[in-house]
Parts: sequence; C-alpha cells; structure tokens
Amino acid sequence: MLTEQGKRANILTAYLNILVHQGTRAATLEALSSACKLSKAGVLHHFPNMLALRQGIFTELEAQAAAEVEQMMADLPSAAEYYLVSSLSRDNLLERLIDAVYRLAQTEDQEALELLRSCRDGWYGALLLATKNEALAKLVLFAGDGLNHNALLDLEKPSNPFVVPETAQQVLELIHQLQPSPSPAA
Repeated sequence: MLTEQGKRANILTAYLNILVHQGTRAATLEALSSACKLSKAGVLHHFPNMLALRQGIFTELEAQAAAEVEQMMADLPSAAEYYLVSSLSRDNLLERLIDAVYRLAQTEDQEALELLRSCRDGWYGALLLATKNEALAKLVLFAGDGLNHNALLDLEKPSNPFVVPETAQQVLELIHQLQPSPSPAA
C-alpha cells in the first residue's frame, strides 16, 4: 500500500504503471492525466511537475524497502528465507516500484541509481546480520535477485519450474549447509 492517499496515490499509481509497462518515454503529463482520468491541471495541482512525480516514486520505494528491511530485522533467523521467498513475487508494489526506478536509472538518472544501491545495501545489511557471513549474505542477495529475474522471464506462464517456492527452499537449504557452525563457547 502506498504511503500517499487519495488522488495523490491514484496519480502515483498511474505514473508507476506507465513507467513499468510502457517506459520513461511514455510517462508524459498527457498520458498520466489520461490514465488517472484527471486534467493536466488536476495532476499538476497534486504534483507541480514531473520531477515531483519522480520524487514521489522514490519516496514510495524508500518506504517500501525500509519496511521490508524492518521485517527482516525483526526475525533475523528467517531473514534469508523471507528474502528468497519474497523474490519469487513479481506483481507486488515493491517489485513494481523497483522496476519503475530501474527504468528511471536506465536514463542515467544518478539519483535513481543511488536509491537502488541504498535499497540493496539495506537488504544486504539485514542478510549480513542474519547470516553473520559476508559471502553468504551476498549469495542470498544474488540468489534472490536471480529468482526475481527468472520470475519476470515467465510472468505469463502459470507453471515455471525454475521459480516455485520449492526452488527458494532448495537454495535456502544449500545456504544453511554453507553457513559455518557457531563456535563453541570457551
């Protein structure tokens, strides 16, 4: 759920959908006003320009990513599993926000790139606390990204043997096997 409410949320959702499904070139004020069924003046009343809309998307991604990191930190023993299983999903708000910001980053938007790096660093930080091992934390991060990428490849297919909950469990089992045992207390 977006942090914004009412018409601002509707406008941001329309902008998000245009970015994700049609790309940055299609994200014009005209297309946006048509998508959210408001006049251009109505859109501009809530967001004074396209930069304000872009910032709105950034703010939403920051909030969603922070909430996910907070959830991971609240249950560190399950953080790796949570990250891998949540990576199987492609049609949730967080994934759509990431996709939209990636689209913006592809236009050499340095602020978008920095935001994506910041999100990655937050997830990595939680995974590092959970695994207590830099290489394992990176492995979980990369495996989750790979699961997410493969989920995108077969978004329209109801059965994808590469991206099922069992896949995340299999990867998690391998990660647990690689995790060093705690040292005995002296």
